[in-house]
Amino acid sequence: MRYKLGWITLPLLLTGLIILALFIGERSDAAVDTHSITILFKLRITRILLAIFAGGVLAVVGAALQGLLQNPLVDPYIIGTSSGAGVGVALSVMLGWSTALGLTPVIGHSIFGFAGALAALFLVYALARIRGKFSRLSLILAGVAVGFVGSGIITVLIAFARNEGFQRLIYLLMGDVSGKWLSAPETLALGIGGLISIAGCIWLTARWRSLDVVSTNIEAAESIGVDTQRLTVEVFLISSLLVGLVVSFVGAISFVGLIVPHIVRFIFGPRHSRVLPASFLAGAILLLAADIILKGINLATIDMPNPVILPLSVVTTLVGVPVFLYLMRRRTS
Repeated sequence: MRYKLGWITLPLLLTGLIILALFIGERSDAAVDTHSITILFKLRITRILLAIFAGGVLAVVGAALQGLLQNPLVDPYIIGTSSGAGVGVALSVMLGWSTALGLTPVIGHSIFGFAGALAALFLVYALARIRGKFSRLSLILAGVAVGFVGSGIITVLIAFARNEGFQRLIYLLMGDVSGKWLSAPETLALGIGGLISIAGCIWLTARWRSLDVVSTNIEAAESIGVDTQRLTVEVFLISSLLVGLVVSFVGAISFVGLIVPHIVRFIFGPRHSRVLPASFLAGAILLLAADIILKGINLATIDMPNPVILPLSVVTTLVGVPVFLYLMRRRTS
């Protein structure tokens, strides 16, 4: 069957991309001395881990939210925490909070980004609570509202940014896994973030039966004893924390959480017991492939007076839009 072939293909493809990514770097990498080879591979390994972590988490969250909300157009950023994380990162860059506190830029941006995500999470939670209850519609509307406010704040900060700060901020907010995570605090932060991500993805996957029923018919789910109110709140909270973590680490990478679940459902069917773990693998593959493409662009333009440095969202969008349109036409035909 098609899904059995998928379980073989996805791990093999991810393994191949990991090996390829280990041996692809910018041309300047070749100039390092022998002593620096270890550092070089550490940089590449952390870059690979960040791509796997971000792509996998965004895809799992997207699949879970699409099932919970019965909406194929939902993506992880609809819940508002990504904008909150973006505001935190933007403030850290613009106001120099990381330097003031004696933190490395990588750690500082991540800490303030996650703090912004938590602030957005609590705000959405408070706005969506109506008469002590939550509904899927109220969560979506609150998330969209908070997201627009966060985007507006980010736009204002960008407007006041100088040229160097503007470029740096745009690059951070639109996706970057090339940060140097080599110091002990940075490695610890990456490890903690990875463990939280794995735990969150496992939790969402463990709710596959409830998500299966809710994604089909919420009334039927309630009739067989599924606590849809609790499921909605728990999936929202876990998803918000995971998205905030990803954005604070690598920025807001578009289209992964939207397109990957559609591709996975096409191969594996609608059951969330297959869709969620397969989405993690497929999301990691997509983002790792996008990063390899960016490395190729860097290699091709490095000798230019103004080398081209693109954020990951550019590649994921250019790849994701045609695939999404193809799946849409196939579904409606």
